[in-house]
Amino acid sequence: MLSIRALAAAEPERADFHGVQAAERNFGYGHLLFPSAVHALPRGKGKLDEEETLRLMPGSPAALPVAEARLSHADLALQAVDALRRQVAAEDLAAVTHIVVANASLNQRINESLSGRVQHALGLDDALPFAVGQSGTAGVYNALTLIEALCAQGGRVLLVAADKWLYPFFRAWGDLVAYGDGAAAMLLDRRGEGGIGRILSHAVLYGEAIANPWAHTPAALADRLLPQAAQAAAAALDKARIRPSDVDWLLPAGFGADFAGRVADELGIAPARRMARAGGHLSNADPLQALLELRAALRPGEQATALLWDSALCGLSGAMVAQISAAA
Repeated sequence: MLSIRALAAAEPERADFHGVQAAERNFGYGHLLFPSAVHALPRGKGKLDEEETLRLMPGSPAALPVAEARLSHADLALQAVDALRRQVAAEDLAAVTHIVVANASLNQRINESLSGRVQHALGLDDALPFAVGQSGTAGVYNALTLIEALCAQGGRVLLVAADKWLYPFFRAWGDLVAYGDGAAAMLLDRRGEGGIGRILSHAVLYGEAIANPWAHTPAALADRLLPQAAQAAAAALDKARIRPSDVDWLLPAGFGADFAGRVADELGIAPARRMARAGGHLSNADPLQALLELRAALRPGEQATALLWDSALCGLSGAMVAQISAAA
């Protein structure tokens, strides 16, 4: 069990997005123009062809958080960290032993270490910074396994999740999911009472890898992801020794309503206990942002038990059961 000491997020302003690939073309991605970078590109190329556009274009625009061009991936992360820093005492932040960053997108400033920049900004010279990648947009769930072990040894961990999407990477897969930009930060430990909530359990399911998600239809991807998402959520419930009927709120990842509803149906969560999200998937920051949305919706003094899940397009799924208190 992990104690949540503080939680904060930085979400850019929302803008209507009706496309497939991220629109911003940033000079920081210039290295992707070299032939040797072909393996770093989605499908090994840049521009969409007509068939891809028809297959992956959403049916209607989505209001997504889209970061300004001047803000890098790391800048977004630091905004979330700064918001968290204002919530905690200086001595509590100084006790951080590890900084763990979860991200899927590439920083437009490729010479920066995102975790190292967070460490420098906070002046935590003795904390160990590192990143968890290769998890798609479900990196938080993968990171929790490491964080649990670190906290069991007396550590205090600052978890930072951030993404910013640039051309030629994809934001949308039809009406299945559309990814926005954003960042969130959470301070975790196992040091007794207090804090704003607890993570009662978490689970990660390493399903069969989806090597080329860009080649599938959104419907085919949904069929692949559905059982994995449901299995990860069921595993988190089992670890917490909680039945689906004991969950106050199901906080789905920011998928389209149809897919989120299918996962909820598989789990047997009543519609009245399915929390409506603001729209769009906030990439790796999504589960932390979902907890913030629930916290803001609770009445003063109220506490809720929530089930969160996500399924990354690479084939990895994760879930957690968390308790969160209302915002002060």
